[in-house]
Amino acid sequence: MAWEIITVCLDPVDRREIDVALAAAMRPYDRDAPQDPDDEWGGRWDRLRIGWSARIPVVGGYEDDLRLVRGDSSEDTGPGYCDGGPRALLDLGAVRTAAAEAAGREWDEWQQMTAAFPPARPLVHFVESSAEPHDYFGREAWQAYHSQPLLAAVANRYGFTTAPFQRIPNWGDDPVVSFGLARVDFMALRAREALATDGLLTLSGEWLDPDLMGSSAPGLAGQLDNLRLRRDYLHFTDLYLMELPPDAVLLHVHIHC
Repeated sequence: MAWEIITVCLDPVDRREIDVALAAAMRPYDRDAPQDPDDEWGGRWDRLRIGWSARIPVVGGYEDDLRLVRGDSSEDTGPGYCDGGPRALLDLGAVRTAAAEAAGREWDEWQQMTAAFPPARPLVHFVESSAEPHDYFGREAWQAYHSQPLLAAVANRYGFTTAPFQRIPNWGDDPVVSFGLARVDFMALRAREALATDGLLTLSGEWLDPDLMGSSAPGLAGQLDNLRLRRDYLHFTDLYLMELPPDAVLLHVHIHC
């Protein structure tokens, strides 16, 4: 069980009715409520609250708009941020821009590091040539990947561990692949991934969670497939939220699952 932040989308609703609308949207996924017998997961949450650490920027000039939603955690972030509200009042573009600018700085740092080492091969190269393709942890492939001088230097600088699920903070999946993109493309990629949280509940009531989009491939190859599925989720979320009707309500909801 763990706490996560999900993004919940609601049809236009009066601010005073937000709690009621949120409860109705979340009820089908309540662990304590009757579930669809075909739902093997048995619900997605057992506790929830709006917000956690308010991080949605507000469009300039609307900081005091009464339609904005702020949980208790918003007090420490100031009026320029909120936990949700009508899509038109939320500066999602600012989130994407900040992510792109940070990505540009990361790309520059990566290039400086790579200049001192021979080119590294991506993780998938070692997975495909591994003699133990069904090893869930992919120890052989993972160790071969990290034995490359560039990746060893990254591990020394950033504390990159040998655990299969660990990735360089903020750098996404295999950095050899990601940073192989042109700088402008890498910045665009990170911008498209900036809006997603741990899950998305759409206006139609569909719950999307990348952790439930597992691959059937065995071993570390399956984990790589999961990373690709996660990227698909991030990109879909970006497109979905950017195209929400301006009066639709978007909320960050803290759930225990």
